[in-house]
Amino acid sequence: MASCILCGETGAFRPRGAKGGYSIEECPACGLVQLVPTPTAETLRALYEGDTYFDGEAGTGYSEYEDQEQEYLATFREDVRRIRQYIPSGRILEVGCGYGYFLQAALDAGYDAYGIDLSPAAVKWAAMRHPGRVFRGLLEEVPEIQDQQYDVIFGSHLIEHLTDPGDLLATASRLLKPGGLMVLVTPNIKSLLSRVSGSRWVSFKIPEHVSYYDPGTITTLLNRNGYTVRTVDSAYQYYALPFISTRVRELLDPVSRLVPPIERLGWLRKRKLRVTSGSMRVIASRD
Repeated sequence: MASCILCGETGAFRPRGAKGGYSIEECPACGLVQLVPTPTAETLRALYEGDTYFDGEAGTGYSEYEDQEQEYLATFREDVRRIRQYIPSGRILEVGCGYGYFLQAALDAGYDAYGIDLSPAAVKWAAMRHPGRVFRGLLEEVPEIQDQQYDVIFGSHLIEHLTDPGDLLATASRLLKPGGLMVLVTPNIKSLLSRVSGSRWVSFKIPEHVSYYDPGTITTLLNRNGYTVRTVDSAYQYYALPFISTRVRELLDPVSRLVPPIERLGWLRKRKLRVTSGSMRVIASRD
């Protein structure tokens, strides 16, 4: 029997689809959409700690992550600009830092930035670029950060991976200064792109994305864990045109086979575009 990750409701959920051996279902009590059954913490941790997570193998993880450094830097600069509107300077901790692209954007903007991740390969890569600033483990596990206080804790495409997000938010609250910010970027199940894409939505990454929030459910989650939501807005990403074209062709297949691959033209190949991935950015303050 399913148990809601957000409100704990058990019983019959509303079917929303199926993929990768899991059912995608909606809680009738609070509206959270999640995988049924819930993947185990051991299954997920083994996935993130594997050598291929940042190679996008078998539809999981991130494809072309290293090659898209400039696109990720441009994306994270937007997050840093939004953070600056609330906290113009200070100490930032990123949970799930990957190769350290957000850390680079934050450091360039003058913040004292640190990061943690479960991937040994990612931590090795990021630590070479940012010595003494990157550590491996879960938020509650890393000894180097337990006695620190941060102005901002940032998690991009993090909260949807967690089977118990309340644990992370409780630990984050302890590490945040009074009035500090929790900033999350996560797929929005009610976004236009999600509704148009249906079962082909790019954020249906199974089993790593265990839950799918919308502005209402993410606000409920944060409120229940001692945060006040300041704003929820659309989050955009930068991608090279060929990458976008590939994803659009996958979404529209087989009709897309009739469209000539104009992105192969030399002058378009390196063109970068700011596009929506159907995600939202949530900024909340610790009560």
